[in-house]
Amino acid sequence: MSLLSAQSGRRRLTSTVLAVALCLMIFGCGKTTESLWEPTKEDTAGIKAVVEANKAYFRIGLAELALQYCDTALPGTTRTILAGELEGNPYKSRFRPDSFRHVLDTAAYDLEYTFVAQLDTLELETTCTVTMAETIPGTLRLHAWEKTDSVRVDTIEVSVGESLFMTRYSDTMTPCDTFIDKPIDGASIDGCVLKKVNGAWQLWKIGGGGRFYAPGPDKAPYIVSFFLNSSTRVDTVTLRPDTLHYGIQRFFSVDTADHELLTFALGDWVAVTNLVTDQGQAYDYLYFNGQRYAFRDTVRFDTLTPGKIYRLYLEHIPPTVLWEVVGDYNATVWGVPIRIR
Repeated sequence: MSLLSAQSGRRRLTSTVLAVALCLMIFGCGKTTESLWEPTKEDTAGIKAVVEANKAYFRIGLAELALQYCDTALPGTTRTILAGELEGNPYKSRFRPDSFRHVLDTAAYDLEYTFVAQLDTLELETTCTVTMAETIPGTLRLHAWEKTDSVRVDTIEVSVGESLFMTRYSDTMTPCDTFIDKPIDGASIDGCVLKKVNGAWQLWKIGGGGRFYAPGPDKAPYIVSFFLNSSTRVDTVTLRPDTLHYGIQRFFSVDTADHELLTFALGDWVAVTNLVTDQGQAYDYLYFNGQRYAFRDTVRFDTLTPGKIYRLYLEHIPPTVLWEVVGDYNATVWGVPIRIR
C-alpha cells in the first residue's frame, strides 16, 4: 500500500480524520487478487492527473448560488416543539430563519487531496483503488426573521464562593433582520477505481456516493437508506455495499455500456421517500445542479446535458442548527451520482 499525497492547498487532513475516513470507505468492486505494488513516478503523476481532472465527481456540491428561501414554519418540526425548547432552557438564544445558503471556501484555495492507492490484479487488468478524504471549510449563512432577546443576566451559584453569570433570553421571539453565520468544517469521503489501459491510467469506476460528515463521522447524524422514486421505477439507496440495491459503499462503472450508474432520461423526475436515519427530528433537503429543494419536492432533470454525470445530494441536518444561535454546522450529506441519457 502506498500513500500518494497531492499538496496543492494550505490545509491538511489530520491523520485521525484520514484514518476514520479510510475505515468508513469500504468498497467492493468484484473478485480481485491483490499484489504488492510500489508505484513509479509516472504512475503517481498519472493517478493524480486523472483524479484532478475528474475532481467535480468527488467534491461536495452544497454551494447554492445565493440565499434560498426556506419555510419560516421550520419544516420537519412545529412551533409547539420550538416553544417547548424556549421554555425548557432560557439560557440559549434562538431564531427562525427564512433563507440560508452554504458558502464553501473552494474559491479561496485549492483543497488538498490525500490518496491511498492499492494495486489489484483483476483478470490480468491493472487497477488502482483511490480513497479521497478532504476537509471542506466554509460558512452556513442564515437570515433570521425572528429572534429571542436577552432579558437579564442571572447569577447561578455553582459552589461556595463560585458563581456563573448566564444570559437569560425571552421565551418568545420578536421580528428581526439579521444574518447568523455558522462555521462549516467537516470530512468529505469518496473514492474511485482507475484502470491502466495501454500504459495510461483512466477513470473506470466511481463510488456509489460521496459522504460529508460535519463535524466528523463520529458526531454527525447517521443515514441508513432511502427510496429514490422516479417516473419509471423505485431504487433503494443504502449505505452498505448491498449487491441487491444501490450501495453508497460500492463502485460503479462510468462506462455507459455497463449501465451500472443510476441513469435517467432527460425530462424524468425523482423524489426521495422512506428516509431511514438515527434521528427523530431533523431537516432534510435535496440539492441538484446548484438548486436546493425541500425534502418532498420533485426534482426534474430538465435543461441538462445528456451523457453527463450529475450529483443528487441529500442533506440531513439536526433542527438545532437552524434555530440555535450558538453552535457550528452539524450534518451528514450523501451525494449520489446520476447519469442523464
